[in-house]
Amino acid sequence: MHFLLKLAALAFAALPAVSAAAVPRALSGQGTQPHCNISASHLTTDVPANLSSLIPPSSVSLIQVTVGFGTQNYTCTNGKYVSAGAVAQLFDISCVQNVPAISCELTQAIHQLEQQASGETFLNLVAAKLGGGYKLADHYFDTSIGTLSPVFNFQVSHGGFVIGKKLVDVPAPVNPAVNVDWLQLQGVSGNAAKYVIREETAGGQPPSSCSVANATLEVAYAAKYWFFA
Repeated sequence: MHFLLKLAALAFAALPAVSAAAVPRALSGQGTQPHCNISASHLTTDVPANLSSLIPPSSVSLIQVTVGFGTQNYTCTNGKYVSAGAVAQLFDISCVQNVPAISCELTQAIHQLEQQASGETFLNLVAAKLGGGYKLADHYFDTSIGTLSPVFNFQVSHGGFVIGKKLVDVPAPVNPAVNVDWLQLQGVSGNAAKYVIREETAGGQPPSSCSVANATLEVAYAAKYWFFA
């Protein structure tokens, strides 16, 4: 991947540490969303044939393609790290999803470089290189439906939210000890999507064991999220 493209991917990871005043309008989710035609985008292009269980029913249509970054969160329980949810930000990549030079290994580039980013210069590269880098949603977990569940809360301009229930969970096809699982989620509350697919994961897995009971751990990760309705 071209060096400038890697810098653009790197910029995503800088966003949490940057004040709202320093974030360009496109990156902050303000203004007009630079949403591009995604009719030529197909999840089957990213998902290997042996993981076809991740593909949602043909009765639904693709409405968003995004890249998310943040942390997978864990608590040490009985010598093992147990998932306590995740926190992430999701950005529209519809304008670059079908540009191989940019979309190829995008999540890996974000994860590999995320500890090194700083400065508004990188944020502007995101806006320039990734079709505006428009923030679509916040991703987190809550217990509003009775169990700890993933929430995707979209910007006001896009509207809506969806709470998901895990239907399919498969190990990442590459380096599963490092990269978190690929998932199919079904919307059980909210109207933003009927299915959410997480794939092309990079990072997020905890160490295999822990020794301090109730200790918490945040592990950086990135992933593509596809939304269908």
